[in-house]
Amino acid sequence: PMEENYASYYTRLVMPVLIREFHSPDEEMKKIVLKVIQQCVATAGVEPDYIRKEILPEFFRNFWIRRMALDRRNYDQVVETTVELANKVGCSDIIERIVDDLKDDSEPHRRMVMEALRKVLENLGAADIDERLEERLIDGILSAFQEQAVATTNLGSREGQIMLDGFGTVVQALGERCRPYLKQIAGTIKWRLNNKAASVRMQAADLIGRTAIVMKKCGEDQLMGHLGVVLYEYLGEEYPEVLGSILGALRAIVNVIGMTKMTPPIRDLLPRLTPILRNRHEKVQENVIDLVGRIADR
Repeated sequence: PMEENYASYYTRLVMPVLIREFHSPDEEMKKIVLKVIQQCVATAGVEPDYIRKEILPEFFRNFWIRRMALDRRNYDQVVETTVELANKVGCSDIIERIVDDLKDDSEPHRRMVMEALRKVLENLGAADIDERLEERLIDGILSAFQEQAVATTNLGSREGQIMLDGFGTVVQALGERCRPYLKQIAGTIKWRLNNKAASVRMQAADLIGRTAIVMKKCGEDQLMGHLGVVLYEYLGEEYPEVLGSILGALRAIVNVIGMTKMTPPIRDLLPRLTPILRNRHEKVQENVIDLVGRIADR
């Protein structure tokens, strides 16, 4: 249609001017430029090949830099524009260019990568990610997850949540392709469940909740049984926020492997849960009641 041809024509006129502005030192200008790219790219007539050749190289060179991650509004706009570019050129073209930054020295920058990955994979899935990129992706998220500064994982903090959501989304998007990496992921979880920082323990337990369904898909009942035993050992956790997450993780495992296959066996688990029912903390209550309810239902 006529409009699409026009859109394509105007975008080609505007783009060189915009790309020159990529280098602008002015912060406000940067945000405007990002917004305009986002709108141009979303237009129907703009071809993926044109975006790949003309826009992507300069876009990543100028905007995927550490400084952009330090200002919340810039960070959000970089992520949104990146998501729009992915919608046009596909998932792997974008992930290919940012995945290695999961090992960047700057934690805010790693978080910006994690958030973009999550949004792109939620929109587009992982079908066009080849095996080599998949390996780099898993390697990168494990590294970024382990390198979080304890200060930034404060109980339930936004920063810790971004890492958790990103990790969970990558695992869910890859699905059965995660099989070769699950032992390594479980190893990271176990290691972090033993951390002296409460926030790190909580996040590790929450990650079990995000990955249990994929472990099931991959036929890793034994691995989950093993994690069940590990979690059982942590039922003496003193922080209610963390205990709530440990109970939530046990619940996730029971949900996918079922009561009869649960380890430790339900008859050992129940006596440990009964005293926890007296804990007045809302998150503990919610999770323990649900878990005991499931056991009673069987």
